[in-house]
Order: sequence, then C-alpha cells, then structure tokens
Amino acid sequence: MPDGNVYSHPGKLLENHLLKTQQAAKEIARKFRISIGQYEELSILLHDIAKAHPAFQKRLETGFGKFGHAEPSAALVLGQTRDLICTEAVRRHHSHLQNVEEFTKFWGEWNYQERGQQLIRKLKWWPEAEKVVAAINLDIKSWVKLLPSENEWNDILADIIDVYGLESGEVLMGDWLRLRLLYSLLVTADRFEAAVGGNLNYAYLSLDMKRVDSYTNTLQKRPLSEWRQEVRRRVVAHSRLVLEKPGVYTLTLPTGTGKTLVGLQVAMEAAQRFNSSGIIYVLPFVSLVEQNAGVARQFFDEVREDHHLSYNAGDGEETTPRERFLEFFRYWQEPVIVTTMAKFWEGLYSPRANNTMSFHRLSHAVIILDEPQAIPTRCWEGFGKTLEVLARKLGTTFILMTATQPEIATGVELVPEPICFPGIRHEFRWIKQQMTIETAAEFLEEQGVLIRDSLLVLNTRKSALLMWKEMKQRGLDPYFMSRWVTPIDRSIIMQQIKDKEIQKEQRCLVSTQVIEAGIDIDFDLVFRDLGPLDSIIQVAGRCNRNFQHELGTVLIAELKDEKRSYATYVYDSVLLNQTRNLLNKNANFNEAACPEIISSYYRNVRGAINNSELWDNIIGGRWGEYIPLFEQWDNDEGMLVVDYDGTSCQDLVTLQELGNREMDKEADKMELLRRRREIFRKLSHRAIPVPVKYLEEWYHHTGSMIIGFEENIISNDYPGIWVVRDAGIGRIYRRDIGFVPMEIAQLLEEEPDE
Repeated sequence: MPDGNVYSHPGKLLENHLLKTQQAAKEIARKFRISIGQYEELSILLHDIAKAHPAFQKRLETGFGKFGHAEPSAALVLGQTRDLICTEAVRRHHSHLQNVEEFTKFWGEWNYQERGQQLIRKLKWWPEAEKVVAAINLDIKSWVKLLPSENEWNDILADIIDVYGLESGEVLMGDWLRLRLLYSLLVTADRFEAAVGGNLNYAYLSLDMKRVDSYTNTLQKRPLSEWRQEVRRRVVAHSRLVLEKPGVYTLTLPTGTGKTLVGLQVAMEAAQRFNSSGIIYVLPFVSLVEQNAGVARQFFDEVREDHHLSYNAGDGEETTPRERFLEFFRYWQEPVIVTTMAKFWEGLYSPRANNTMSFHRLSHAVIILDEPQAIPTRCWEGFGKTLEVLARKLGTTFILMTATQPEIATGVELVPEPICFPGIRHEFRWIKQQMTIETAAEFLEEQGVLIRDSLLVLNTRKSALLMWKEMKQRGLDPYFMSRWVTPIDRSIIMQQIKDKEIQKEQRCLVSTQVIEAGIDIDFDLVFRDLGPLDSIIQVAGRCNRNFQHELGTVLIAELKDEKRSYATYVYDSVLLNQTRNLLNKNANFNEAACPEIISSYYRNVRGAINNSELWDNIIGGRWGEYIPLFEQWDNDEGMLVVDYDGTSCQDLVTLQELGNREMDKEADKMELLRRRREIFRKLSHRAIPVPVKYLEEWYHHTGSMIIGFEENIISNDYPGIWVVRDAGIGRIYRRDIGFVPMEIAQLLEEEPDE
C-alpha cells in the first residue's frame, strides 16, 4: 500500500468495492422484489472488509502469499448482527455452503483471541474507511471495535448454537431460503462489481401478444392445424380464469397439440398479469434448448439461451466486460431465459457459490417446466415441495407442462377438460414374450414394416444398430438416429425424413431414445423396446401424429441379448416392473385410455420408490450436500470430433494455447473462458460422446500403418478429445449411422483390413 490506499482488487479501492457491492445487491433485490433487512445490508457491506489486512494488500501488490479474508470479515458480521445466516453468506462467498452442523461447530470452536482480536486489530484504518462506517451509522476509528468483548462473543455463540441445535423442519426451511437468496445476491453483486462495475441494467420484460398470432400464421398448414389453434385458444381462455395468483399449475396436453406455443402464451399472459420479473423456460435436454429458444425469440426481444455450450455474446470478435461476465458465470440477465433442467437444478440445490448466482432470478418469475417427468422419480416429492415453497415465499409461478403429468406437486390444471384428438390416432399392443433383435425384426416384417412408414425405438445404441442392420438386410433403406450421430448429421437426417414425409414417400427410422421429445415427425407404425410407460407414450406421440392415417399402431416388446433385457442396461427396475405390470393388465388399448393408465403408473411408482433426501436435506440443515439431477458425467467417455473439413486441428491447437495462457496471472480469465466456450460450441456440432475403450480399440487397430497417411485416422489430440479424420470417416464414423464400435463394424461386415 505505498500510496496509502487500501484495495479490494488490483486498481480498485476497497471502500468503493464495498459500497458499490452493497448498492448493486440492493438494486438487484429491488428489481426482483426481494426484501432484505438491515442485517443483510450490513453483511454485504462488510463482506470483504478483512482485505484491509496488510497480508492481503501485500498479496495484491506482489501476487504472492495467501490470506483468507472471508473468515475474519464474517466474524465482524456475526459480532454486529448475531445472525448466522448473514455470517455464513459472507464466510462462504468464495466457496460453497456448508451444513448447519458444520458451520455451528466452526464458530463454536473459533479462537476469539488469535483468530479474532489479534487478526482484526491488524486491519488497516485509512481515511476513506469513514465512508464505510458512515453507511452503517457507526462512529469508530478501528475495525476491532466491530468485534464484541470475549464474554459477549461467547454469549452470542451460546444463544445461536442452542437455537440451531433445536431448529428443524419449517424453521430451517425458511433459513435455507433466506441464506440462498442472500448468498445469491452477495455473490452476484460482488462478482459483477469486481469484474465490470456500474449497474447490471436489467431489460424490461416486453410482452406483445400479437406476436404469437403473427408467428402461428407463418406455420405450415397441416390436417390438424385449425384444431391445434382451437385448443390453444381454449386453454389460454381457461388459464385467464384460474391463473389468479402465483403458484404451481399443470398444463396437460397430448403430444402433438403444440404445447410449446400454448405454454409460452399462457406464461406471457401470466407474466403480464402478475407484473413478473421474467420468464424462464426449462427443458429436459440440451438438444431442445436451441430449438425452443428460436421459438421464444419470435415472441420476445431479449432471450438468453443457457446450457453448458451456449454462447450469447455479440456478433463481433470484441466483447465487453459485461458480456464476458455474463458468459463466464452464465448469469441470467435477460428477461427471458431458455435453459436446461440440469442448470435449473444446480441453481436450486447446488451449494457452490457460482451456481447460486441466478437463484434470485426465480423471485416473481413465471417458470415453464417442460416434460418434468424426466426428473428422476425418487426426486419428485422433494422437488415438488421446493416448488411449492418458492411459489408461496417468492411469488413464483410454475407451469408443469407435459402429456404425461407426473405426481410432482399439487397444482391447478390449466386445461379446462381432458383434451383428446378429434379421433383415436393409434392403438397399443404389448407383446408379452421376450424377443431377440432377429426375432423382433421378423415380427416387425409380419406387421408390415417393409411397406409402412415406421419408427423403431430401442434402448441401447448397440441394439439400435443391430436392428438397423436387420432392416437393411430386409431391403429397406432405413435412417438411423442416436447420440453417436453428430448434431450436424442428425439435422440432415431429420430434414430428409421430413422432406420424404411431405412427398409421401416411405420412411423407416431406427433410433434410440433421442427421438422421444420435441421431434415433430409422423409415422404409421411405431415399435418401442420396453421402457418406462411415460417414455413409451412419448414415443407414441410420433405415431399418426397429424392424423393422416385411419389408425396407427404402437407395438411394445421386451428385447434381450444373450445375457439379459436391453431395458435393464438403461432403466431402473422399479420403473420397468411397474410398466410390465400395467401392460400385462392392459395388453391392448388405444390412445384414449392413456391418461388413466399413466395416472395408475405414476401412483404405483410413487408407492414403490424410495424418495431421495432432497427435501430432508433442506429441512434438516444439510445445505452443503448436493444430490445431482442425474449421474455425473462418465469419466470413461471421451468427446469424439468428426473432422469433416480439416479445421478441427487448428481449433484444438487454439484450445491448447488458451490453456497455456490460463497459467498467466495477468490473463483475462473470463475472456479465455469465453473463447474456450466458443470453440467447444463450434466443435459440439460435429462431436459425440463415446466410451474411451471403444476409441482406444480403433486407435490400436488402425495404428499409423495406413499407407498414404502421416498420422492416425483417429487420435487423442487434446485431453478428453479424440478426432477422427480422413479415411476414418466412413469407417470409424459413418454419416448415416454415426460412430461404429469395432464389434458392430464386424457384425455389419465393415471390419477394416488388418
């Protein structure tokens, strides 16, 4: 501190950072109608006060040394507020939340003399510090004056720890919500002020209902277009009557009725009625975000598309500090957000500081949860209770939108009466005996697969590829779809299928479950390997979707390999058992019976599963524990990039260069991450996840012995990233069926020469 000033960050005065962070947090709270009290304001103001310690100032000046400023800052907050919620928000604002038991133990064992008085006495008092104490109406000249006497400190701890030793249930739930809100406000304001400064400048939610009709008028006319328009008008009209206040609502419509348009219009009108802070559209899969964000942009001026590969900055090379901040932290500044359930889940439950930054955005928002049954069944109860609390405490409106409404929360239905298509589109037939792929193919041939438009959905990529081979051998030219087909090629395949549909040419598509949601295609015959009943009904939504046939057929059977059922490789046994039980009782039924059967399925599943500890963690004070939405990323999977045009090599070189620059302490970390995300987004369109063992098999098999090639046709060019190039495209990766494991290549008679 050679100039006598005290800094929070390089070139940023500490007093300015503290005052501006407090002001930013108050502005965010006002924007989202969140009430924060005197203690919360004081804790935000003092969150970095211990940076006035000489050790921290030396670290800023030299770049060396360590000094943990959050703990002593939190001690001063505790001394002034006697509030552990405010204290923990400050102590953990650079890391993650802890369980109540952990943080009460921490403060109970905190050494007042050494960690308190001795450390805090060394905090520098400088002339401009008076601006900080003036903001809390205190007349002091030393920071240690904010710390109570040792006896008072012990009394504070005794009172607080005794209280938290007795609290549980509703009380701790309220504290959990209060802590996450304060944590969210503090972390966002602190990060933004340090990186950007100024105001966040949230855009106003602009709502123009005429844009909905303008958009629908541009849609292609189909046999059921007028009926879908009428359904939308009826549901929207009914929602005006029943959607009277924020709360939990359900919107249950059959697949193919245009739920996206209905849900967005209902959300727009609710947002207008409740003067909502924004609209958040939550989707089950990344693959649907870009598609639905495109629809949302027809209705709203500012939309943020948010998933792990999204990139929302400006069109040019240069980006502003604000844009880099929003991209780095994936903060939801725009009034309309289209995101994934995985990101929404993190915002609700993750204890990590950066993951909570958008939690306050839920306050007074309208949130569409599309296909919520994709949430693991064991989490339904806890998730539903969380939604009910947020609706009650934060004025949030939730719309759970699906064809197969699970029993997640008790909500008011927005559809006036069960909606049925003008006629029965399809019937279901359950084939009770297990089949191999070969016998299933023979059965399907008997059912007319060679002459009917058909969709065959299987549970694993291996079984799907084997079925594709069987259809090929029977004279069909089937399409193929799975996660082993790159997004670029999936788009091409989907367009070819739609073109053939328009031209009324026969189509056969063999697919994994990637086809279940959000895909607007129509088939006369659908086959589904056994899966959870809601997944079966989702697939059935592609059977006679537009009512162009008299009656479509949905066939369900359980396929097996030499060891066991393919379904058991993918799904929970409880879900499969409940599905089998219901199908055995209802071997033949039509579309009209689906609502009653799916309701029975959900009731049975709820009674058979063991609920997760999602809600118990909240009311039991286990706030540092995190139950992820899905199993974590498989470390045994690599990212296989298909280098169609030879440009991927330079992208990977750039990634390596960016990684090297991250070691530079002067580097702009947010800009580096922005550029990394930009490259990964580009690569993602031509990349697929593949188990490393399959990639290594090809690598060792091909080696570098291909005459005429200077490098392997498949190689591990960057940590976690493999590249297939040149002659490998068409052998290791085929544009018609995607990645081909060596085992399947042999079965498809595609095995390369030794």
